[in-house]
Amino acid sequence: MLELNFRLGWGKVRWERLIVLCGAIAALAFLSSCGSSTAVTPTITMSCTPSDVTLLATSQCTASVINESSTLVNWSVSGPTGAPGGSNFGSITAGGLYTAPAIIPGASQQYNTVTITATSQVLSSLTATQGLTLLPPTAISSVTCVDQNLIAATTVSSSNQISCSATASTGALVPVNWTVSNKNHAGVTTNLGSISSQGIYTAALVPPPGQVVTITATSQASTTETLTTTVNVVFGNAALSGPYVFSTTGRLPTQAYWARTGSFTLGGGSLSGIEDVNQGGSPNIVTTQRSFTGSYSIGPDGRGTMQFCEGTSTACPLGSPATAYFNIAVFSTSQPSVNQAQMIEFSAPGSTSAFTIAGGEMLSQSQSVFSAGSGNLSGTYSFDFAGISAAGTTQSNVGDFVANGHGSIVQGSTTPGSVPGEIDTNIVGTTSQAAVASTTYSISANGRGTMTLNGLNFAFYPISSSRAKFIEIDTPAPSILQGDAYIQQSSSTCGWGLSALNGLAVYETSGSSAAGVIGDLGSFTASSTGATGTISTASIDENNAGTVASTVGTLTGGYTLDSCGRGTMTVGAHNYVFYVIASSNAVLQETTSGVSAHGLLLPSQGGPFVDTTLTGSYAFRLGGTDANANREDFLGQLTSAGTGTGLTGTLDLNDFGTTQTPVAISGGSYPPPAAGIRETMMLPLSTNPPSTRNFVFYMVSPTLFYVLDTDATGTALGVINNQF
Repeated sequence: MLELNFRLGWGKVRWERLIVLCGAIAALAFLSSCGSSTAVTPTITMSCTPSDVTLLATSQCTASVINESSTLVNWSVSGPTGAPGGSNFGSITAGGLYTAPAIIPGASQQYNTVTITATSQVLSSLTATQGLTLLPPTAISSVTCVDQNLIAATTVSSSNQISCSATASTGALVPVNWTVSNKNHAGVTTNLGSISSQGIYTAALVPPPGQVVTITATSQASTTETLTTTVNVVFGNAALSGPYVFSTTGRLPTQAYWARTGSFTLGGGSLSGIEDVNQGGSPNIVTTQRSFTGSYSIGPDGRGTMQFCEGTSTACPLGSPATAYFNIAVFSTSQPSVNQAQMIEFSAPGSTSAFTIAGGEMLSQSQSVFSAGSGNLSGTYSFDFAGISAAGTTQSNVGDFVANGHGSIVQGSTTPGSVPGEIDTNIVGTTSQAAVASTTYSISANGRGTMTLNGLNFAFYPISSSRAKFIEIDTPAPSILQGDAYIQQSSSTCGWGLSALNGLAVYETSGSSAAGVIGDLGSFTASSTGATGTISTASIDENNAGTVASTVGTLTGGYTLDSCGRGTMTVGAHNYVFYVIASSNAVLQETTSGVSAHGLLLPSQGGPFVDTTLTGSYAFRLGGTDANANREDFLGQLTSAGTGTGLTGTLDLNDFGTTQTPVAISGGSYPPPAAGIRETMMLPLSTNPPSTRNFVFYMVSPTLFYVLDTDATGTALGVINNQF
């Protein structure tokens, strides 16, 4: 109908109305078009939290861009009007993290505001700003250290870590620089451990003197804003880790002779290794290459326990039934990352009866000895092997041999100064000398070697290319010998002269006499004069089965030395044969009539001994016989303030299989020292019954002392080693 009427009425429509109608239609079309594409203005907003920023602290800024093709912004920092040029108002990262400057700009620090600007990356005219206020350094109200469980920690053990933080009174973290120092020894910089820029403190393997370090937090904004905390550093299992060679020697409760030598690898409280064992008696039992597993635990004072499960590859957790038990005392070496230990065989936990009464040491082993072949035993070696003969009497063998580095021992000679390779034997005071015969040796990939030396078969464990521990493995045993071989440190074979003994030296020997077990400590000054050498100002302290004699500083003597390193020596009425290792360093055999004894000669350094020489913590071990001529061994830890009084510590005692631990040491003392390197010591012990032991010791160095029991209740000889 519309279309019909429209058409019918077309002729009657006036042209003016037609124009109005067309205009209205066009206007409606235009308005409809504008409604579908209306323009919206882009906007930008930003905020920074917090708006008050402490110097060197941070504030996180964020920006929001709306109605723009990109939401990314560029950040910038500016200071207030009038601020001097070149002023530092901090910095801001691309992610909007603002870091305040170290100081507030201005001579009076009056320019304490900054402006943070966010600028659109696609429309530079699109910006937003926020002002921040710079605040002075935050006062450090506390320094807290926590362990890995986030529990407050004031003690940390060897190589373990704690995490430290500095906070303000509000609880907010304060940006600081960290340092660590020795609390009571300002000049001591060793064994402090380390602390990272994040406040992670890592303890050293060995505690520092005093066992306390000071950790200092210094505000990064102001060096005058500091706060400290103290941390106790103690020994822990990490003090011993890696490969070691060990040996012990002594007796069984049956009085049968006992020796073991081997190697093991320690780590995290567990160990595994191999050993050779030679047990005297009837029958003589020799066990070679016996594998074992085990565990160990080291206490805060460096004393610890160790156990072996022998003949098995199954793990042997601490506290499980084992076949061998030991107590150990850690001591430090000149190498910061290496520690060693003295050890004695002991009873099982909860028991006071030990399977074995023996003592020895464990020494860090070089990784180079695990290379297959024999190239790591090369040169001339002086050796000291001791034990018992086939008749069960004391036997000492000292000498030297030449290893060619390819599995052969070179033929020796007893012609003085011709070629090295000699053995001096002393069996209950009867001495003999022989040339080393040509023979062979080999070293397996596991670091264990074997060698035949003049008809005796040995297993040996290299500690390094310059030292190895030997044990005889013949069965039935013509003898049971154990000891060490040391490379001769001469620039050429048979290049020694009389000056190889020069200056002040200390020596120790132990063995037997007609009366029983004998132990000697001594010192002398050596000098060469023409074809012979002289010995002067010599001292000897001797304990011969409980009979003690001392001669101090008045003995004289002399010595001879061939070019291949074998020498003879007299000190007072004592006679010796020796083989040089290095300058004033040799293995010794006493050849005095009726005596069979052996030992070591070392140069004395760092003397004379004064009160403060013995300052710090020390590990010690002694072995010998008790009042009944039965084997006893004891080791422990001793602390000295360097005043001569108030010595304290703890020891573990194995007296012919009956053990006592812990035995307290309190009120020990040593008298004002005379000029020299010899000193005496008294230690009250809480043994059952309580007792007091008396000793004499000679200073080899400030970290090593030889010590002899001077009581009439037996004979014991040993060493004192520095811990820290």
